[in-house]
Amino acid sequence: MLRDLISDLRYAARQLVHAPAFAVTVVLTLALCIGANLGVFQLLYGVLFAPLPISHPQELYSIEAARSPFDAQTFLSYSAYRNLRHSSQGAAQDAAQVIARSGISRAVIQRNGDAQSAVRIDTQLVSDNFFSVLGLSPAAGRFFLDGDDDSLAPQLPVVVRYGYWKQQLGADPSVIGRRIVLSGIPAVIVGVAPERFTGVVAGEAPDLWLPLSAQSSGQFESWFDSLGPGHGVELEKPWNKQPAIYWLWTLARVPDAQKSQSAARWTEILQPDLALLATLSKDPLEHEKILRANVKLISSANGEGPFRSRYSQPLTVLMAIVGVVFLIGCLNLANLQLARLLNRSREFAVRASLGASRFRILRQLSVEVGLWILLSILPAIWIASLTSSVLLRWVSPQGRLIPLDLHVTFQFACFAAALLLASWLLFTVIPAFQVGRRDLVSATRAKSASGGTQTRKGASFLLAAQVSFSLLLLGVAALFSQTLINISHIDAGLDREHVVSVHLDYANSKTPESALPAIYARTIDAIQQIPGVVGAAVTMCSPPGCVWNTAIHVAGHAEIPDNQLHGEENRVGPGYFHAMGIPVLRGREFDKRDTPESQQVAVLSHSFARKLFGNEDPIGHRVGYEPAPNDSEYVVVGEVGDARVDDLRSAAPPIAYFSITQRPMLAGTIEVRTLGPVDKFFPAIRVAFSQAGPDFLITRMTPLQAEYDAGLSREKLLARLTGIFAFLVLLLAALGFYGLLSFHVARRTAEIGVRIAVGATPADVRSLILRQAFRILAVGVLPGIVFLELTGMAVRSLLYGVGAVNLAPVFAAVVVLVGVAFLAALGPARRAARVDPIEALRSE
Repeated sequence: MLRDLISDLRYAARQLVHAPAFAVTVVLTLALCIGANLGVFQLLYGVLFAPLPISHPQELYSIEAARSPFDAQTFLSYSAYRNLRHSSQGAAQDAAQVIARSGISRAVIQRNGDAQSAVRIDTQLVSDNFFSVLGLSPAAGRFFLDGDDDSLAPQLPVVVRYGYWKQQLGADPSVIGRRIVLSGIPAVIVGVAPERFTGVVAGEAPDLWLPLSAQSSGQFESWFDSLGPGHGVELEKPWNKQPAIYWLWTLARVPDAQKSQSAARWTEILQPDLALLATLSKDPLEHEKILRANVKLISSANGEGPFRSRYSQPLTVLMAIVGVVFLIGCLNLANLQLARLLNRSREFAVRASLGASRFRILRQLSVEVGLWILLSILPAIWIASLTSSVLLRWVSPQGRLIPLDLHVTFQFACFAAALLLASWLLFTVIPAFQVGRRDLVSATRAKSASGGTQTRKGASFLLAAQVSFSLLLLGVAALFSQTLINISHIDAGLDREHVVSVHLDYANSKTPESALPAIYARTIDAIQQIPGVVGAAVTMCSPPGCVWNTAIHVAGHAEIPDNQLHGEENRVGPGYFHAMGIPVLRGREFDKRDTPESQQVAVLSHSFARKLFGNEDPIGHRVGYEPAPNDSEYVVVGEVGDARVDDLRSAAPPIAYFSITQRPMLAGTIEVRTLGPVDKFFPAIRVAFSQAGPDFLITRMTPLQAEYDAGLSREKLLARLTGIFAFLVLLLAALGFYGLLSFHVARRTAEIGVRIAVGATPADVRSLILRQAFRILAVGVLPGIVFLELTGMAVRSLLYGVGAVNLAPVFAAVVVLVGVAFLAALGPARRAARVDPIEALRSE
């Protein structure tokens, strides 16, 4: 048996050497198809299925009860977290254990207190038992100690992410105990997290972890929600003393036997917090729903956060698409292999006459195919690695890769083995079945007869199936490309093309908030002196993604329901709407009259004005953050156009704008509007900024168009990748038509010679071959259109601005496919037209 296998391998190697072009085509096609599938699968598994690199990840759950009032998040107050944690202390050793984390916050790190070494980083506040409950061991140093949550230490203990330690600190073990300054707060590095651990939030990786007590410093604010000023909320004071501020996501390690018991106990413990949350709702049904809320334990074995839900459908679609590419590639190779085997019919007949069984011949063919597949493994792995890394860059925001664990897993190896087996079966069984149905001895007859009508029909059917799947991929690529174009051309209600966002950093600023309006005015004046700058203004946060949810109460209208009061807010400086290109519809915008001493004023977007006042003119009405009698603090002085400040897909939200100079606070950005391309203004803006002399810095300048484009990573991923795969299947389709028609011309040489001999012109012969190509196209196009329409309905949520019946993508796909098939068929058709009838008959 072993001797026969070695003999088959030698013969397979000789066949490979004798047909190098065919061998290269097979190896490259398999490598591309298998590698693309492995690359997408690796990313898909890392996003959707990879468990957290912690001890017993299946025991980790997120604790969810009622959602926060404005942001609808599941985070809790610090006091609620402490109550949950204390309920599990002193219990049995296998009892549930509670931990907490904040959202990601930005900070500035200074090493050795050197202001010149300041670098912006991501931080996250976690409970002091965070790492121990997750079952982690430090790569160096230690983790937090019990009690680090309770009070702000003179030096904040810091745990460094392994990747940050390796890339930024050179993996130096001596960093343990090193003193640093974080946003002006003294800190000391106490440990390094394990290598593969990047946190419990999928798609996020803080550079440093700090204890929860760091929030009391006022320098590490993260995403939060609150009941508002009417409930005693004071954001400038420590949040750990304020039960009406929600800023912590809580998780728990819960053994299976403890799930129901723990959920019931925690529901009872959270009753005071639920009662406090319910006081905000004026709707009796909503009030009762909050009071009756029960704790739910949601599995976090694969991590928390919205990252998986955002990319699960796009990656699933891409996985299906590369699966179709794999199928097309295998069908194409099966057709080529069938043509090759038919050319070897006499060889098989001779071997059969010498005593070789059909099984022996099939085994020889299987070894040949297996050798080609083995040769494709290494390039397939390289293509897989390249594909996964490129995809990760495409889905990541600018400047920073999304942290995903893409190491080779057992599941990856199993999927690779399944692809290799499938390719071997498709490449071996289909051609062998077609050839095996024929009488091998008949192959010794005339060359023209050896093709067989049934065999030609089978080959044409395989090519028609390839046409159907190719049309499907071409149409899908057209759908996603049209979606990207449609979204990119949405009118956002502001001037995206001529605005640059200048992001600011206050880490080393000593300016009191009362002095900020004068500094803002001086800085804006300096920037507006630049030739070509038509407007500039400061703002609390820059679109897109500036989501600061709030509720605005209307004086004298206590009857307005809660859902009409909710919207978004932003605090902006004078000239903001002019700088952003947002039209003023009524009244005025903020100007120099709006000072801390003047009447507090507000400007409403059109949609918010309609929600609060209907068709009534909002100018002159009073509004406020709190219900009566504190609902008249602000006077509405303007109404402006709606703007899509969240993202391009989402409708323009209702927004209330307030003056940042009337209640001074730190501005996140300066928006600068120019007459020409914004990039050329960057140096001048920096010079004007430095001449104005503020003691805060510019961290980066980004065109507003680029900020919006960064939010289209999902759409760009789908458009790019489907476009690449569409180009690949076009090449495969061209190869399929060229190979099959060339084979048919070769097999029908005598027939074509007879046709020419009895009077057929070259045009008639060319028409004969081209008609065969178009018959195959006709058979494959109709199923392809049906598949495309069904796919369009299945991915409707990923599309934008595409009708229910996708005629344009269908038409475009058909035209492109027909054009490629026509060009591929021209070569065999011309070759057939040049057949010499005398030579054709002599060769028979």
